[in-house]
Amino acid sequence: MNIKNLIMTSMIALSLTACGDKTETAKDGGKPVIKIGATLPLTGNLAVYGKALQKSLDLVLQDVDKQKLKYDYQLVIDDDQYEPKKAIINLNRFKSINDVKAVMSFWGNIGTLVSDWAEKNEIIHMGCAASDKVGLGYYNFNHATQPKSLLNRILKYYRDNNFKKIGIAYLQALEIQEFVDGFVPILKNNGFEVVFVSSFNPQERDLKMEILKMKETQPDVVEVLMNSPIINIFGKTSRELGFNVPMSSINNMTDALEEYEGQTFVTEDSGKASFTEHFENATGTKQTACVVNFYDGLKMLINAYEKTPLKDGKVIPDNQDVVKTLLDLNGNGFKSVINEITMDKEGNIDSPAVLKRIINGQPVTVEK
Repeated sequence: MNIKNLIMTSMIALSLTACGDKTETAKDGGKPVIKIGATLPLTGNLAVYGKALQKSLDLVLQDVDKQKLKYDYQLVIDDDQYEPKKAIINLNRFKSINDVKAVMSFWGNIGTLVSDWAEKNEIIHMGCAASDKVGLGYYNFNHATQPKSLLNRILKYYRDNNFKKIGIAYLQALEIQEFVDGFVPILKNNGFEVVFVSSFNPQERDLKMEILKMKETQPDVVEVLMNSPIINIFGKTSRELGFNVPMSSINNMTDALEEYEGQTFVTEDSGKASFTEHFENATGTKQTACVVNFYDGLKMLINAYEKTPLKDGKVIPDNQDVVKTLLDLNGNGFKSVINEITMDKEGNIDSPAVLKRIINGQPVTVEK
């Protein structure tokens, strides 16, 4: 049975005093405060993403009409360098010190960890990851183009170009491994030949020997599932060694536009053109992976808290009830900045996969 469809069969009535409910009490007669945390890679190899995501969250609070809101929304954002140990320290601080009611995470390695933590602590989690696991659990939501949508678009791209022999080069990371584990059998079941599956650890820099082995298999296309800087090294070294076959990817070729000039990749819907223009003009930052999902996701959370009825004696809604409002995507009045979104009963918020090609150093949409 889907956990989000479980019916609560019993309720325990708690009598809360003003001091016992201190985190929900408005300060100085103002609006009740709802704090939302975000654990992000603000430093390290993925800092370009984390900083853009932080700006997308800040932009939401600039864009909402605060005078019309019932509650005062405050962000608590901490750096995790995309390291699980640092992320869990952030999460524990969010709960024990900041008393956040919701938390946001980036990609599956951290997102899976946050999902377990959020479920145990009954804190709403809005992730962004190409993962089937991040959205599992009553309090977890995953706002990202889902793996199934990405897979279907990749397969169509292969068929349209008569690619039959597929190579896979990927970075050793939890969410990428999860994707590869599902991707390989799907390829074989659909009549494709997988000629190699090669992984690299994040610290590798000399990829020549492995690339030469790949070249011998004569693939029709190579799926490059890596983050920067490995994806840059892989692209540069492949060209130096004359490994000039078509290469595809999911999302991350935007980190290596020079190395993959002319290549085609599958990516998430980056939102309406008006959003991209607004974000880049307002922040002075190029839109990166999950920026539109974070912007949309935070607005979803705010909309849900605003629309959820209060219980007697409460000054902010219970998270259990806020989840129900979030799941009612068609009835809660939320308006997305993405062209098309859907939500399943588990809280996976899907959007169409888009095909882009790098032309003159810029990713250009060639087919939605």
